Amino acid sequence: MPILAEQADWIALEKPAGVGMRAYPWDAEPDMDAALNTQLQAGKPELLRCGAELFASVYYLDPVISGVAVFAKNRLALADMRNRFGSGECRFRFQCITAASAPGLQAAEIHADAPLLPHNVKPKMIPSTAKGKKAMTGFKRIAESSKGWVLWEATVDFFRPHQVRAHAAVLEIPILGDALYGGPEAPSQRDLHPKKQRAGV
Repeated sequence: MPILAEQADWIALEKPAGVGMRAYPWDAEPDMDAALNTQLQAGKPELLRCGAELFASVYYLDPVISGVAVFAKNRLALADMRNRFGSGECRFRFQCITAASAPGLQAAEIHADAPLLPHNVKPKMIPSTAKGKKAMTGFKRIAESSKGWVLWEATVDFFRPHQVRAHAAVLEIPILGDALYGGPEAPSQRDLHPKKQRAGV
């Protein structure tokens, strides 16, 4: 995986969709924490050169999310960075696509602050003012396609598993392809590049 940035105490990697960051009860995908540490213990030269005593994810990203994955290289750095993350000192921006016909498309900027609680049976989060934990997400519309899709930027200072996805559903702008939260089917390659498909490319 490409290295995006690196310092003595941490490393940032480009996480692709379909890969977990750390072991989580809902996830069946392989996780980066386990893979990196297994390879470090096996003496993989690329990882030994990092000077790490371990690799530990600072925060959790859902397997379906691609983006920047930050790993501490030692326990002291891990404690410090997780404390900063937990204190809301970090700012995260995610991009997601919704249908332009979604019921919640009423303003260019909308916010969700519904507390979130893990579902008793399903691998998803549900809003719950009684037992849910604090969660806040801001959504800003940044582009709209003539094909009927809207590109959003979601901003959070601290996020819980599935937070952006769950809050998008709460605001009635479920993310394309996210069937777990009621999102419509994602466009196919033919939908995205109709001219190329007709040309046989």
